[in-house]
Amino acid sequence: MNSQTLIHRFDAVAAACGDSTAVEFDGAELTYTELRQASQRMAARLAEEFGIINGDRVAIHLEPGLDIVVAILAILRCGAAYVPLDVDSPADRNSVIVADCKPRGILGDVAFDHDAKRLAASSVRDLWRSGGAAVDTPSTPEGTGADTAYVIYTSGTTGRPKGVPVTHRNLLALFDATSGLFDVGPDDRWLLYHSFAFDFSVWELWGPLLTGGRSVVLDKWDKLSPDLCAELITARGITVLSQTPTAFGILGQELRSRTGQDGLALRYVVFGGERLIGSALLPWVERFGLDQPRLVNMYGLTEATVHTTFHRITAANLTSDASVIGKPLPGFVCKVVADGDAPGDHGELLVSGPQVTGGYLNRPELTAERFGRYPADRSDSPVFYRTGDVVEWRDGVLVHLGRADNQVKIRGHRIEIGEVEVAATAVRDVQRVCVALVDRDGVPVLACAYTTGSGKPIPPREFRNELATRIPRYMVPDRYRLFAEFPLTVNGKVDTAVITREMESSS
Repeated sequence: MNSQTLIHRFDAVAAACGDSTAVEFDGAELTYTELRQASQRMAARLAEEFGIINGDRVAIHLEPGLDIVVAILAILRCGAAYVPLDVDSPADRNSVIVADCKPRGILGDVAFDHDAKRLAASSVRDLWRSGGAAVDTPSTPEGTGADTAYVIYTSGTTGRPKGVPVTHRNLLALFDATSGLFDVGPDDRWLLYHSFAFDFSVWELWGPLLTGGRSVVLDKWDKLSPDLCAELITARGITVLSQTPTAFGILGQELRSRTGQDGLALRYVVFGGERLIGSALLPWVERFGLDQPRLVNMYGLTEATVHTTFHRITAANLTSDASVIGKPLPGFVCKVVADGDAPGDHGELLVSGPQVTGGYLNRPELTAERFGRYPADRSDSPVFYRTGDVVEWRDGVLVHLGRADNQVKIRGHRIEIGEVEVAATAVRDVQRVCVALVDRDGVPVLACAYTTGSGKPIPPREFRNELATRIPRYMVPDRYRLFAEFPLTVNGKVDTAVITREMESSS
């Protein structure tokens, strides 16, 4: 497996499932043979016209659809890595990402200056549609398993997002580890629900493409409508659905209201991205049961390639408020360490295994801080990633208790509170900011408390609108409160506990 790439694995599947549909979007579809040939044509054009070679990075700024799927395979076929840019993120954030990863090319339309070669979104399809069935690229793809397949950027503490390069070997290890846990194959239809800039999409794309199944790409407008999304799930016979618990709370309700068990083809609902409380699934299970579909909770991190643990929801979970994340995937080692890194049953979770990445792009100090050998005093110790999550072993499984640092997950997105505060402080007339996670009718949301300088205070609505131009939509707080001044602790620090309580109690 060390020398194998995603393209090697995909081409083998395509040879066996050539006439089967590989990907569909809005009524259009490509078979495995068509997808392979389209990616070969595009790879040849990328190499010839853009000079893309092994080791390069190519940024993608495209809406969901067939084009982006073909582009990803074409970039990998060149031996390069793709860097997804969220089309709904502010231009300033995407500009920072491009400046950091220095791609040789950008596919799509961006509203900022850069030095990379660019191909307009309207012209991307020409790269893979022209030329008929002719293929001008070698049949053997470039690269090895040690090459970077993609770089996904996560929230950073200083307002600077950090890139995580993930290798082909890392990603193939994920699917090798989960192959015995999921009974999926050519008859399955996976909904590609999430943004390509969110690593849940990696699972949704490659899950079907490496098993002969079908990837059904969701239009972003359908995603915004639970009704339309539920209609597509039932009409297209989706069998594998991946969701954050918050999103499923809304979508699941819509599915329950429109269909009985016989009208739902779902075989698996996979949860990830944020804490899942088992009792929240009780209404769903009362309607559909625990077996059709099976409900699976998977904890994971971008730094450890999407998923790290596996837990199939049981009846006992439905009466508990615990967030059970289960046991490590095959090949993973999970250590729980307390203060001083002493091993224990309660503390920070450290993970090690073939899915753990090599660190952060251009961030050696942060890499050294979060990735290291454990025990540290032995040179032959494996490298572990410090997750920053607090867990405990309970009855042989891991239970997630929260974050050890200042990082939270909202609607499946990992957010550094510090990054939101940096952006909020830059808004006009804002003096001090305190961002916290608060409870709103049982749902965790981000809330922003702020003070202003001299002059007319900026109203909450204007504050939110301006902040939305600086950070991605998923990072923008839902609740705001203007303070004359922040309460302080006896040590002179901002009393975040008092602020949080006041924001929770305000309307």
